[in-house]
Amino acid sequence: MSKPIIYLAAGGTGGHLFPAIALARALKEKNFKPVILTDARAKKYLSQTEGIDLQLLNSGSIYSGGKMKKLLAPLKIIMGVLQAMMIMISNRPVAVIGFGGYPSFPPLLAARLLFCKIAIHEQNAVLGRANRMLSLLGARIAASYPGTRHVPASSRGSMVVTGNPVRPEVLRYKDYDYSRHNVNGTFNLLVFGGSQGASVFSTLLPEAIAQMPREKLNRLRLVQQCRKGELASTLQAYGALGIDVELRDFFDDMPRRLMKAHLVISRSGASTVSEMAVIGRPSLLVPLPQSIDQDQKTNALQLSNHEAAWVVDQKNLTPEKLAEMISEFMDNPLRLEAAARAAKSRAMPQATENLVNFVETYAGYRSGEKISGDYA
Repeated sequence: MSKPIIYLAAGGTGGHLFPAIALARALKEKNFKPVILTDARAKKYLSQTEGIDLQLLNSGSIYSGGKMKKLLAPLKIIMGVLQAMMIMISNRPVAVIGFGGYPSFPPLLAARLLFCKIAIHEQNAVLGRANRMLSLLGARIAASYPGTRHVPASSRGSMVVTGNPVRPEVLRYKDYDYSRHNVNGTFNLLVFGGSQGASVFSTLLPEAIAQMPREKLNRLRLVQQCRKGELASTLQAYGALGIDVELRDFFDDMPRRLMKAHLVISRSGASTVSEMAVIGRPSLLVPLPQSIDQDQKTNALQLSNHEAAWVVDQKNLTPEKLAEMISEFMDNPLRLEAAARAAKSRAMPQATENLVNFVETYAGYRSGEKISGDYA
């Protein structure tokens, strides 16, 4: 007997893809056949999808990109819908789950046209545009936060809060207490801008660190993610400061880096916030200012409202202010420990299990076996 197929449609960035990968691995253990449908950007994560079927589809966004991209977007969306329909006609699924991002829209629309069961998972504290449209098509909603914004009134009654699944690599470090760190010695500062990097940190951090006292610099161990085109210039900016620094455009061991960090400076994408909560690390969050619906700001508030993080708008973050904040954090390890404990209190490490239960119940299956009753 063939295994029941579940398609997982996700945008090709880490924030959308990581939860889909976590669910795919869990479903595979439950005797399902998960297939991830995404776009070409996911190629950089191929090492993390080993053993999981992954298919690339056409898609486009009418909200972002240049004029030509926006003009071509409807054609790419139609092509993506047709591609997805062909895949689903050949191998009909028991359910199709969307994880947001514009590439998730064509497969979910194709599934609805083929009368397949559809559901969506929202990683952010704000329901994204693609997920909003899909919810109006009857998709069930699994949310990461109880107060998720922009959920249509017609969907609130059936919405289930599962939390945001994180990768097994993250869960591996969930029991490494922050207090194990020797904060009186080397201070591990981790800086990254999410899966797509953040140019602002490549400019701000070197200028800020240059203003810090020498005794602080002697203790500092800096690990920073930069965009590939900015690596050389950023390394040069740090060169004269005589600090211990490691720069890369992509870290394939980010969970381990998070575990070792005394302080994290980062954007506040959904996966970033969830992973920092599970591992329990204090953070200074700088939300992406142009993020649609201010989802990153809303994500950041899920931690800062509980004293688990500090949030600074990018327009207000100067090198002087950043230097002062880092120095103060280095002088106040107990403050950081308290924030680390608060972050861990906001974690939902069982989110993957919650989402598996949601998907199985909605699809009408348990461990790959059909169960009686109508769960639609």
